[in-house]
Amino acid sequence: MNQGPALACALGIACLALPAQALDLRQAWDLLQYQGPIYRSAANEKAAAAENRALGRAGLLPQVGLSASGSRIDGSQRQPDVFGRSRDNNLDYTARSASLQLRQPLFNGQKLAGYRQGGYQADAGAAVFDAKTQDAAVQLAGRYFDVLLAHQTIELAATKLRAFEEQVASTRRRLELGDGTVTDVDEAVARRDLASAELLEARDNLQVTRRRLQEFLGEAPEHIATLQERFATPPLQPAELADWIARAGSDNPAVRARRLGVAVAEQEVAKARAGHWPTLDLVLGYTAADSDSLSTVDQRNRYGSIGLEMNMPLFSGGYTSARVRQTSASRAQAEDDLSVAREAIVSDTTREFQSVQSGEARIRALETAVRSGEKSLDSVRKGFLAGTSTNVDILDAEELVYSARRDLFEAKLRYLLSRLRLAALAGALGVDDIDQANAYLGPRLAF
Repeated sequence: MNQGPALACALGIACLALPAQALDLRQAWDLLQYQGPIYRSAANEKAAAAENRALGRAGLLPQVGLSASGSRIDGSQRQPDVFGRSRDNNLDYTARSASLQLRQPLFNGQKLAGYRQGGYQADAGAAVFDAKTQDAAVQLAGRYFDVLLAHQTIELAATKLRAFEEQVASTRRRLELGDGTVTDVDEAVARRDLASAELLEARDNLQVTRRRLQEFLGEAPEHIATLQERFATPPLQPAELADWIARAGSDNPAVRARRLGVAVAEQEVAKARAGHWPTLDLVLGYTAADSDSLSTVDQRNRYGSIGLEMNMPLFSGGYTSARVRQTSASRAQAEDDLSVAREAIVSDTTREFQSVQSGEARIRALETAVRSGEKSLDSVRKGFLAGTSTNVDILDAEELVYSARRDLFEAKLRYLLSRLRLAALAGALGVDDIDQANAYLGPRLAF
C-alpha cells in the first residue's frame, strides 16, 4: 500500500493548501504519509533494513587497503673497525614505504551465511514496513472515527440537555398551575444536571481525541468530514471466513516478517557453525620502499606478491560451540514466535470477520430502534397530556432515543473500522479500501 514519496508529498501539499476544506479520511492518510512522524519513522526503519543486503554482499567482495609510513632516523652508531677500535658513526636518513593489498575471500562460511542473512533481513524490513504501514492506516482511521464519535456525542448530549431543560420548564409550569408535583420537578432537574455533566465530559473527550489525531498527522485539522446519512453495507468479498484466514496466513505482513525472521535465525546458526571451518583468501600485494642507512645508500625496493592464505581455527575456549547452541535456541524461539503470530492472526481475522458480518445486522437493528424510540417518545408525550404517562416516562423515553442514536453512529464507525482491520489482517489493505471507507464521509464538521 506504499505510495511513492513524490506522490505523498504532492498530495500532502495539496491538503495543506486547502485549509478551509473538510479533511476526510483519504486526505488524512495522504497527510500522514507526507508529514506523520509515525509513518516517517517506519519508512526510515525500512531504509535502514534495506542496507543489510549491501552489508551482507560486501563480505564476499574484494577488500582493498592502502598503508603508508615515513620516518626520520637521527642518531649515532658505535661499532668496531677492522683493528678492533670503536668508532662512532652518525645516523641521519629517511625511510619511506607504502603497500597496497587486495584480499578476496575464496571460501568463508561465515561471510557466505552473512550474505544470505542480509537478503533475508532486507526482506524482513520491507515486511515490517508493510505491517506498520497498514497498522498506521487502521490506527489513523480509528482515531479519526474517535473524533467523529466524540463530536456526535457532544451534539446528542447538547440536544438531550435542551430537551431536559424544556422538560424542567414544563414541569415547573405544571406545578405552578397545580397540575404537577415537586417530585416531577426534582426528577427533571436531576436528569438535566446529569445531562449537563455528560456534555462537559463529552467536550473534554473531544479535545483528547483531537489531540490523538494530531499526534498521528502532525497537525490538528480545523474541519473534518463526518458520516453521511445513507449507509450501505455491501457483502464481503470473499464471503467465507476460511478464505480470509487462508489469505491472512499467506499474505499478512507481520506473519511474513516472522517467517523471514526464522530464515535470519537459521543463517545466524550457519554463521556460528562456520566458526569451526577454515577460511581461504586470495591475497595480492604491492610494496614500494625507499630508505638510506650507513650501509645502504638510496636503497629502493619495489615488489609484488600473490598467494593464498588459509586460517584454520583450532580452539577458541569453547566460544564457537557456545555460539552454536545460543543461535540454535534463538532459531527455535523464532519458530515459536512464528507459530504464535499465526494463531493470533487466525483469531484476529475471525473476530473482525464476525464483527463485519454482525455489524450490518446491528446497524439495521439500531436504525429500527431509533425509529421505534422516536415513535415511542411521541406517544409518551401524548400520553402525558392525556394523563396516561408520567414525567419519568418522558425522561426515560428521551434517554432511550438519544442512547439509540449514539449507538447507531458508533455501530457504523465500528463497521467501517472492522472492514479496514480485516483487510489489513489479510495483508490487502490499500488505498482502494481507504477510498471505500472515505465514500461514507461527506458533511463538514468544524471545531
